[in-house]
Amino acid sequence: MRFVKFAVIGVANTALSFAAFNVVAVGFHMPLLWANLVAWLAGFVNSFVWNRSWTFADRRQGPVGTVLLRFAAANVLALAVSTLIVAALQAAAGVTQEAQASALELNAIEAVAICGALCVNYVASSRWVFRA
Repeated sequence: MRFVKFAVIGVANTALSFAAFNVVAVGFHMPLLWANLVAWLAGFVNSFVWNRSWTFADRRQGPVGTVLLRFAAANVLALAVSTLIVAALQAAAGVTQEAQASALELNAIEAVAICGALCVNYVASSRWVFRA
């Protein structure tokens, strides 16, 4: 059941991330790596609030500051994975400027990055951040 809750929050984060990514990358014409950072930050806040209060609410988590620092560390690792994926896929697709890529290409890159980050984040969250 815990993974289902984590996944539900992940779906909400994904929708929020895609929205933020598109607003920043397409609407404001910012570089993909900056758009990825903004999308990640929006998901970070949403994820912490909901995972602490719903997914892992039954676990003793310690002081909120300690949990937040662990959560931040886990998410920085997930951000690094996501950023590496975006950079690698951008290079592999031969996209040198964001204007060259279609919205579909941009979103495909971000979808793969989100999946990679999700895997890292779930393992870290369940085994370290919100450990029993």
